[in-house]
Amino acid sequence: MIDGENAEGKTNARYGIAELYVEAPGVEVAKRVSKTKTVFDAQSYIFNDEKGAEGRVMKARLLGKNMRNIPDSEVTEYLLGVAKDNPKKIIDIYTGTDMSIRLLLVEAIEKKVIYIKNKVYMYGDDIVLGISDDSVIAFLKQPQNQKILELIKRDTYPEMESKRPKKSDKTEN
Repeated sequence: MIDGENAEGKTNARYGIAELYVEAPGVEVAKRVSKTKTVFDAQSYIFNDEKGAEGRVMKARLLGKNMRNIPDSEVTEYLLGVAKDNPKKIIDIYTGTDMSIRLLLVEAIEKKVIYIKNKVYMYGDDIVLGISDDSVIAFLKQPQNQKILELIKRDTYPEMESKRPKKSDKTEN
């Protein structure tokens, strides 16, 4: 399509805007096949979850959906729907190295250890963690933030806190 307008606004067929279409056979088909393969890989992770139904419930929980007392077939259907729309999200959940931190984040939010204020994840009154799940996880993975991670773990799982032996007073004989 040619728009024959020049710089002064007068119609002239020599100057104008053109839309071109370049045909590249096979490129579009390759994209569709690649997308289908990625969806298939994500679905394979779901069906072959090594922890079975319990693992799928945990993955749904990491996606922000609490499905504890829901039948496995519904949990699987939910995960398959996510895999169809966003397969990379499912693949990241199954293959990511930050699974324990993601689970900690979900539990800390549920127990209100970490809260969201003005779309910002906060810990305590003054510690800003990030503005999305991924930014919070990146923050907690950094070595200089290890102490904050330990505090969040302690507050989220107080039952896991190892009881330290109290210092015994020296007795005089």
